Amino acid sequence: MMFDFRSVSSTRSVARRMRYRSALLIALLVGIIVFSAACEWEENFYATFDNQTDSVLCLYPYPEDAAAGRCLNEVKPHATVDGFLIECGDGPGVEKNRIPVILTVKEGGRQIYQRTEECRTWQASDRKFVIEQRGDDFVVTDPLTDATPAP
Repeated sequence: MMFDFRSVSSTRSVARRMRYRSALLIALLVGIIVFSAACEWEENFYATFDNQTDSVLCLYPYPEDAAAGRCLNEVKPHATVDGFLIECGDGPGVEKNRIPVILTVKEGGRQIYQRTEECRTWQASDRKFVIEQRGDDFVVTDPLTDATPAP
């Protein structure tokens, strides 16, 4: 009986490929776990804005944008925006970050609402803002109080 040495080298080649694929799979799984752990510290919340007025409103998650008048997030008249993402930040302790919510009337830039609370305070609320108009005044009912008159 003769021994075929090609089969031994073929077996070694298969074993090397299996080790390489196993190492690659383990590296991929470790990467996914690290990425998932990093995302675990990301704190955000979603808010609903119910615009019951005849005006287009602008929503600002940053005071700098409101000061510059860049209306990137519009709430159309008599429309509701569900699931607007407001970011609190990344990393441990971000639930204590103070997060502003600012609303203006698009035409003219008149500020009708501004409130800053810790992220965890917003998260614990129902996160629904209802905006109404009474004459020339805008009234914002926010998730933390019954009604907040315009500033």
